[in-house]
Amino acid sequence: MTVTFDTVLVQDKEPIPATVDEEVVLLSVRAGNYFGFNRVGTEIWNMLAEPRRVGDIFDSLAKAHDVDADTMTRDVTQFLQTLIDRGLVKVINP
Repeated sequence: MTVTFDTVLVQDKEPIPATVDEEVVLLSVRAGNYFGFNRVGTEIWNMLAEPRRVGDIFDSLAKAHDVDADTMTRDVTQFLQTLIDRGLVKVINP
């Protein structure tokens, strides 16, 4: 599954989240691992509490951060793809 601007994602219910120093840490028994997010990763994770279109995530981050569109698109797309691959978020069919 390739992430596009129109992909809709939502947090999977399996990982157990905790906030440590304003950043999210997830424990996933299914993945057999834990994951720590930086500030931007935490923002993205929190946005995905409800189903959200990837393009809306980009729009929100662009308003909050001074980063060029190409860098943001590349980095955020890779991050979202990792979340999907690890089973931390689910793709919602429109």
